[in-house]
Amino acid sequence: MEKVTAIAKESACKQTALTRGKKLVLFIFIIWAAQAIPKWTAAIAADDETSAKIVSYFITPLAEQ
Repeated sequence: MEKVTAIAKESACKQTALTRGKKLVLFIFIIWAAQAIPKWTAAIAADDETSAKIVSYFITPLAEQ
């Protein structure tokens, strides 16, 4: 638990050390990612060929084992 607290304190110190411009860029990136990732997931899941290719990277088909 102490390790998690130390990591949280370190990241909080790094966040407060950022300039206002960098904080703004980070905030905009986080908002963009929160909106884009679900859209990409839906688009990939809707396209069967792309979805199959992506899944094959993580799950080896039984025929290839």
